[in-house]
Amino acid sequence: MLRTVVKLIAAIAVISLAFLGMVKVGGWYLDAEEQQVRDGVKDPRTAILPVIDR
Repeated sequence: MLRTVVKLIAAIAVISLAFLGMVKVGGWYLDAEEQQVRDGVKDPRTAILPVIDR
């Protein structure tokens, strides 16, 4: 019984860490994409988010 509970908690922890990692990587990618558009590396027509000139 205790072993099952520990395995369940460990599985939830691993899934949570994976989800938080995906969120962090997604935010990093979108932030880097805006900079690439500003630097002229990436075409603004293919960017995921619209880039507003400042």
